[in-house]
Amino acid sequence: MQCLRLAKSIRFISTKPKIHTVESHFSDLLKRIAGEQKFVNYDLKIDPVSTGGAHYTSKLYRVRLTEQERVLHLFAKVAAIGEKMRSQAPRIYETEHFAYTKLAKIYEELQEEHKVEDEYKLLFPKLYGAHPKEHEETLVLEDLMMAGYESYNRFKSVTWHYSQRAVEELAKMHALSFSYAKCRPDDFKQVVGKLKFEYKLDQNDMKTYYSRIISRAVDVVQDKHKALVADYFKDFDQDDFKALYKTSRGVVIGHSDYRPNNLMIRYQRTGKVDIKIVDLQTLQGGSPVTDLLYFIFTGSDEQFRAQYYEKLIDHYYQELSAALKRLHLNPDQIYSRQNFDEELKEKLPFGLALAVFTLPVITVDTDKAPKVNESMEITDFSVSNTSELYKERLNGVINDYVRWGVLK
Repeated sequence: MQCLRLAKSIRFISTKPKIHTVESHFSDLLKRIAGEQKFVNYDLKIDPVSTGGAHYTSKLYRVRLTEQERVLHLFAKVAAIGEKMRSQAPRIYETEHFAYTKLAKIYEELQEEHKVEDEYKLLFPKLYGAHPKEHEETLVLEDLMMAGYESYNRFKSVTWHYSQRAVEELAKMHALSFSYAKCRPDDFKQVVGKLKFEYKLDQNDMKTYYSRIISRAVDVVQDKHKALVADYFKDFDQDDFKALYKTSRGVVIGHSDYRPNNLMIRYQRTGKVDIKIVDLQTLQGGSPVTDLLYFIFTGSDEQFRAQYYEKLIDHYYQELSAALKRLHLNPDQIYSRQNFDEELKEKLPFGLALAVFTLPVITVDTDKAPKVNESMEITDFSVSNTSELYKERLNGVINDYVRWGVLK
């Protein structure tokens, strides 16, 4: 594991398990799951997980239930942010609860209805239980790590083989969203109306936050590009960033944080790479292109893009087209290659904004990462102690956007 580290474990052995050192609602949920899975006299072991700067909204735990020869491995996410962050980023827990309890089932039904073969299905991690009460939000899922999955190293650029599989899963997700809109239009419209992920800060706080991040970006870019970057972002604000997510050609329920840290990867002996999409807190309606650009500009370096950018763009659309056909949809009618190319050109500035606003925290050194606690707030993500990797990645993006004529 590159960015998940086990902290000191908590172990309980009892015929009537009791958990006193974790939140009571988490304890109760684990007991309920144990009962549903027919565990009676069992050992319970809980391992807190440190994310090393890869996850900021929940406390993470690995859980093991053991009874004789039976073992059940679980992974739990327990809400960790306080009132300040909740007011600034509302609905994140509600959204993820919806994703696992409802949207996953809808997508499963659509795949069954259209007889999608197992190898082409989009499968989210299995949900064992959820506790949606405000301030106690908890999800208990299958432990993908026990099945051989791991997090991608956020300090390394993606590889071609990995990125292929990542955009294939993304294409499946977007195709299912298009199918949902086509087959259940009223329901889809209602859901998209509710799935709106956005940060809400006081106007002055937001201005200060944006100014701080932009200034830091200007400080680290090459001298020959400083004026270009400063001028491009001089009036950039939250509304500009939100506008980049919108689409005029085809709305999907997008991940909106589709980066390598939010994917779990498993390498099989055959050479096959399996990907599971996780961390579904930021789902919202918008352009499919933004998820694709998000993956590329948060996970790759300049060298990767020079060799594979166009190839990966083509691969995504080919996979989207194939996934739509499996769901008995006509790509030319739903989201044609012309629609895609036009929107990609229109949304290309999104990658530049992402580099400036997300790379500081994505590339931050582990010991300098924002701390997960109840006092956390959005402004903590501005990250004052940026890494050398941030400087390298950002300058690579700037070079690309100068070459593409976006920065001029």
